[in-house]
Amino acid sequence: MNRPLLRQTLVSYLRSPVSLIAWALLCSSGCKPKGDVSDAGGNDDPLKGPATVEQAARILDLTEFPLMDGAAANPNRALASLTYTIPNSNVKSAFEFQRKKLAARRWKQSSRDTSVTDQSASSTFMRNGFVLSVAAYPSGNDRSITVSLNNRGNINYSKLPRPGATKPLYVGDSSALYLTDATVAGTAAECRKLLLADHWQPYGSAADSAWFKQNAIRLGVTVSSAPAQGGKTVISFSSELMSADLPAPEEADELRYSDMTKELSFETTASKDAVVDFYKRTLGQTRWEPTLEKTVEIDDNPTMIFRNPAKDMLTLTFSSQRSGRTPISLKHQSAAEIAELERQIKARAPEIRAEMERQQAKEAAEFAEAHKPLPKVDVAVPGDAGGVEQSASEIKFTVAKGKAKAVAEAWRKQFRDAGWKENVAVAEAMAGAISLAKDKQSLTIHYTDTGFTPAEVTISAMGAELQPSTR
Repeated sequence: MNRPLLRQTLVSYLRSPVSLIAWALLCSSGCKPKGDVSDAGGNDDPLKGPATVEQAARILDLTEFPLMDGAAANPNRALASLTYTIPNSNVKSAFEFQRKKLAARRWKQSSRDTSVTDQSASSTFMRNGFVLSVAAYPSGNDRSITVSLNNRGNINYSKLPRPGATKPLYVGDSSALYLTDATVAGTAAECRKLLLADHWQPYGSAADSAWFKQNAIRLGVTVSSAPAQGGKTVISFSSELMSADLPAPEEADELRYSDMTKELSFETTASKDAVVDFYKRTLGQTRWEPTLEKTVEIDDNPTMIFRNPAKDMLTLTFSSQRSGRTPISLKHQSAAEIAELERQIKARAPEIRAEMERQQAKEAAEFAEAHKPLPKVDVAVPGDAGGVEQSASEIKFTVAKGKAKAVAEAWRKQFRDAGWKENVAVAEAMAGAISLAKDKQSLTIHYTDTGFTPAEVTISAMGAELQPSTR
């Protein structure tokens, strides 16, 4: 295992319940048990309003949805999304497997938005007002098929607030388009105003698109000029179920949400304390509690952990500021994911421990090697040498003109007799350079002797300590 991988594993370990158990114990003992969550009863009546995570999980949890036999390992799973690969399969059989499993769970296939061919298959399924998109398509040249299921949530697009004088262009199961004669800017502003009044919270934007959130539903709204519609403006609605309900402060910028990783990221100019206060207050409304009152350093980043009665975990992480803005992430891990991480860590504990011991032994040996006493090398300095400057690794002095080469030659003989080997040797009357080596030590001799001024002689060492003596 290399050191970056070891570091990553240990950081993951530090964020697991094994090392955070003390924090979890600090969670208020007054935490109430999780109450029952309505799943719309035993019928298929639509839920009232945008669904919560708990309500959606009662209808369909894709982390528990069955996979086809032979499915590739490590599928991308979350409550609201599932993607996996089937080697040596075909589109129709892969799609039919999903259809049957959904039908057994009282999901009804839509009569529209359905296409099934040998090349690809896609359709939508409905239950309790939820819309599930299902697709199967080839993923390579080895007859592998990719299967994708995405929960679009329980939004009835025809009932969403929108500016007056709009006309439907297309209203489908998983998206809707409306036309208006109003300007793009005016329509976008009116859509925002109406959605805010309907309790939708801003949740990021990009170009002409904006996202809003209510409970666990993320709503996308794009307002643009409609092509081939006589200069009209088109409003496009789409939605998705979020596998984790991750709130964001109003002042959040550059907001991004990934359902597959269940992670929210954004930047803010607000202080760390203000962000922490926001999450304590907001998450507390849904019975999330911080395990400590203050952030702690994990992997050099201020971090706060929240737990809920179900033992799920939210990790709030602050990164280093850049241009006056602080990057922040909020990541969700379910109790099952934490348990699996703990299982993996425990399974690899002997390997990790052995690697740590090997690394510690290596570092100890390197430290000992770096700090062991250097071998001493006797250097005979002429008794008539002048201006002597010396340290453990270098000796410099001058001798009378015409004598420098003789000093160098005497050293060459001394060191060769002691087992040193010459790498380079240039010894002329006016200048010379000689390099010698022995084991892990090296010596370099330089001299200049112009015949006009006192000659200069220098000897330097690497991996050895020079010990001058007078002859």
